Amino acid sequence: MSMESTNSNWFVEHARVTSKKHKRVRLDDKITFFQQLSTLVASGTPLVDSIQICADQSQCTRMAEILDTVANRVAAGASLHSVLLEHRNVFEDHWIELVGIGEVSGEMSMVLTDLNRQIRDSAATARKIKGAMMYPLVLFVVAILLIAAMLSFVVPTFADMFREMGAELPGITQFVVNLSDQVLNYGAYAAVAVVITVVSFRQYIRTDAGLRTVTSIMLAVPLVGELMVQSAMYRFASNLGLLLKSGVPMLETLTTLATVYRRNPAYLDALRFAQGRVAAGTSLADSLEETGLFTSMMTNMVRLGEQSATLSLVMEELAPYYKERMEAFIAKTTKLMEPVIIMFMGGTIATLMLAIYIPMFEMSGKVS
Repeated sequence: MSMESTNSNWFVEHARVTSKKHKRVRLDDKITFFQQLSTLVASGTPLVDSIQICADQSQCTRMAEILDTVANRVAAGASLHSVLLEHRNVFEDHWIELVGIGEVSGEMSMVLTDLNRQIRDSAATARKIKGAMMYPLVLFVVAILLIAAMLSFVVPTFADMFREMGAELPGITQFVVNLSDQVLNYGAYAAVAVVITVVSFRQYIRTDAGLRTVTSIMLAVPLVGELMVQSAMYRFASNLGLLLKSGVPMLETLTTLATVYRRNPAYLDALRFAQGRVAAGTSLADSLEETGLFTSMMTNMVRLGEQSATLSLVMEELAPYYKERMEAFIAKTTKLMEPVIIMFMGGTIATLMLAIYIPMFEMSGKVS
């Protein structure tokens, strides 16, 4: 065998035909599943075969196991909707509801295509938000680490030198030296306290009372509250339009929509209240308006959709508006945060350097 042939075989064996396997089910795994399933069903592939192909193609071992089970159950006569309900920890309730509607109506291909588009749009929006917040967060962390490093290593060196020389320190220098001593003596305890606080907070918000309290406070905080409202409006419009377009009755739609807000108890309660009012004969627009948590534009557009009997179409047109507003709000906020963090970092470091150099300048003047 020639050297050229050997090299060719090596590259073929190591070609990145498949990505690395992983166990935990990620959002990308779910998006890939619905994208593949909608494509396969639309091409005329039988449902069981489509699910099995998705299982074989999945790079997530846990997802592959779930899809194998789903394929076997569906092949045995169970509905896809009922089988997915057994895996609600993986699939969202409103996704499962739409799959059920697709099975009953015989429009599985159309429903899966719409659902796939909605999931991808939501995921893309979430990625943009995280990406926009990443740079200011990195800046802030770097600023804190840099300041902590200066207080821990740079300032103590000069403080020892000043003590040996018996120099009388200016107020700002003495303050920085004292702060450095506090960091050296209690910095480890402070770091442990921060870790304990973060862990305790995460445990607290996993409880119903904690989540309800924290989200209620966040809704009232400037900027954060505005972002939460815009996000809630986008999710409401996109999911309401998709569910109604798929033929889900209004009351069932509101029940399913409530599950979208499981991590936002304020809107969960608002939708349950609205569902009760709609069941009693009140219009959806008036019911949403009574909750006080929906914007005037949302309630007015819902009213317009109800009056013209085109609510699903109106919501599908409104969802991109809130998506764009949310993305623009994030971009504007992060751009405002960046100079503030840079000014904080620069001002703090300048203060530290000034506190170090003032005594040196004074001592240099006395020597002269």
